[in-house]
Amino acid sequence: MKSTGLKKYEYSTVENFTTDFGMELRKLFNPIWRNILKVAIHKHVHIEQYPKLDKNKNYIFVCNHSFDEDVISILRTIDRNVYVLNGSADQTEHNPAFLALWLNGMIYVDRKNDNSRKGAIDKMNRVLQNGNSVMLFAEGSYNNTENRLIMPLFNSPYIMSKDNNIEVVPVIAFNEFGDDNIYIRAGEPMKLYEYEKYEAGKVLRDQMATILYDIISEHTELKSRNKLFQEMRNVVYKEAAKKGDTTYLDKLPNDLRDYYMELRKLAYQSQEWHGDVWDEEITMYSGHNVTTPQDALTYIDNIKVSKENAAILAKAIIRREEDKHYDLKNYMSENMPQSKK
Repeated sequence: MKSTGLKKYEYSTVENFTTDFGMELRKLFNPIWRNILKVAIHKHVHIEQYPKLDKNKNYIFVCNHSFDEDVISILRTIDRNVYVLNGSADQTEHNPAFLALWLNGMIYVDRKNDNSRKGAIDKMNRVLQNGNSVMLFAEGSYNNTENRLIMPLFNSPYIMSKDNNIEVVPVIAFNEFGDDNIYIRAGEPMKLYEYEKYEAGKVLRDQMATILYDIISEHTELKSRNKLFQEMRNVVYKEAAKKGDTTYLDKLPNDLRDYYMELRKLAYQSQEWHGDVWDEEITMYSGHNVTTPQDALTYIDNIKVSKENAAILAKAIIRREEDKHYDLKNYMSENMPQSKK
């Protein structure tokens, strides 16, 4: 199994994850580095919008995350050195390409560990206070939703903006699956430090979603749900046929969501993984004061029925018990050994 030797950065402290000399050297090397990246990108990059940024200031660049070459194409676009917040342990440990990310400047974070996330903010603050910029994907993982332009954002951009009085630049990269074109637009710098914490996240997310919506509107055609489903199914079957196995697809229901998720898996599988990383949706931020379906079900399960509330709640509780019984019965029929006749 390949080893990059970068595993040590999973445990580095704010003092030793980089040096002051290393940060200065990366700033000097950046113009050459961006020319190297132009050659390394396989798709065609179209930089359609980029603000006039102050060369004497540093910024927090907040980007969306949805396809394989978004990191490298955004690094090629940004006009200065940025340390990248990197949350992929598997790729950091085993993918030689991540040596290039180290050369660029990276900060590792274990997205499932609270202490690691806090330590990552401290490291990014150190980079910002040194005069360098940082780049992060505040959605937390790939956007694997089919109906959200931008997922709810973690609060780290606001925290760093407030701590350092530094502006935030939203950057959007878009690539439709199977297409060779990448479209990139960056918005004007935003003074997130002037907002309240949760308002800042909403304002930034709205700006990113607006930019992405404009790109999609201009570079894709409007399709009916049936046509979109048929195209996705064709792509999935084509990719499965390349691997010589389409049998598992016969078990998929004719559902848009199922085939959309198969397309998302294909995006992951374009890289070589050494572990099971398809569980990355667990790093999604649900948002502030957002009630999830599981929250609602847990609440129903904990309700105590009394004479006073029975007329209102009894039907909901009975339906919940019926659903649980149905789920258990189906789980057992699918997973328990069947007796031979």
